[in-house]
Order: sequence, then structure tokens, then C-alpha cells
Amino acid sequence: MLDPGSLPQDLEQLREQWLAGRRSFQGLELVDTDFADLNLGGADLRGSCFRASRFGHGQLNAVNLSGAFLQEALLWGADLSDCIAEASFWQEADLSGARLQRANFRAAYLHRACLRGVIAPHSCWQEARLIEVDLRSALDQLTDLGHADFSGADLSFAQLAGAQLQQANFSGACLYQTSLRAADLRGANLSGCHLNDCDLRDAQL
Repeated sequence: MLDPGSLPQDLEQLREQWLAGRRSFQGLELVDTDFADLNLGGADLRGSCFRASRFGHGQLNAVNLSGAFLQEALLWGADLSDCIAEASFWQEADLSGARLQRANFRAAYLHRACLRGVIAPHSCWQEARLIEVDLRSALDQLTDLGHADFSGADLSFAQLAGAQLQQANFSGACLYQTSLRAADLRGANLSGCHLNDCDLRDAQL
């Protein structure tokens, strides 16, 4: 019988504790794991490590991932709406087509992450490091970042071509060599931005 106070050592133990009603798994470490259809909505996963794990189309709405490590994780199409991911690490993670409505990525590190076609209106990216991140619209889904908050964020070399950025807040952000080609920036706040070599061709301003 598992000690209910101990952290799961594998996916089956996690599933067993989840079904038993446990929702707090701070510091959980399950790397290179296929989470398949496991619904973790509302879980407390602060400081956990899921490097190179797979959450394709997973239910992760309202989870707390503050300080968590998800380098190279695959989360395409996952539901991360209302999640808290402050100061978390997502280097080279793939979140293509993920649902990120009202998600909080404040001060998160997403170097070279792929977020093509994400649905993320009213999301927060304050002071996040989004260097070389791919936020372009996908072939079948426009990237929706309407009313998103990028204030103080570093978007150097980021790709946002064709993204929907109406009313987004970029105040004080670094957009060095960022591509905003054909992006919809109507009503966006660009005050105090660093726009050196930023590509704004065909953007709606």
C-alpha cells in the first residue's frame, strides 16, 4: 500500500493517488513520461519536473506549475487555460495549438519554445523570456493573443507573423529583430518598446 504522503514514483502511482483524491504533488519528478489521457486539472505541481514528457491534448486547466521544469515537453493541443506558471522553465517545449486563456507565465523562461496557433487571450507574459519563441499562426489556427500582457518581456528574435495581438500590452518589452509581419496590433500598447530591426511589414497598427 502506498504512503499517501509520499510523491508518486511513476505514472501508475500518480494515477492511483489522483483517483484517491490527492491534488497536491509539489516537487513531483516524472521525466520522459507519457501522461496520455490523465486529467490533472487543478493540480498543485509547483516545482515539479516533467522534462521531455508528453501531455498531448492533456487536461491541465487551472494547474499550478510555478517554478516547474518542462524543457522539451510536448503539450500540443493541451488545455492549460487559467494555469499558473510563474517562473517556470519551458525551453524548446512544444505547445502548438494549446489553450492558454488567462494563463499566467509571468517571469517564465521559454527560449525556443513552439507556441504556434495557441489560443491565449488575456494571458500574462510579464517579464517572461521569450527569446526565439515561435508564436506564428498555424495553417489551421490563428495565434490569438488578444489583450495579452507582454510588459517587460524579452521577445528578441521571436516569430509572431500573422498573430492576433489586438489590445496586447508590450510596454517596455524588448522586440529586437522580432517578426510582427502581418500581425494584427490594433489597439496594442507599444510604449517604451525596444523595436530595433523589428519587422512590422504589413502589420495592422
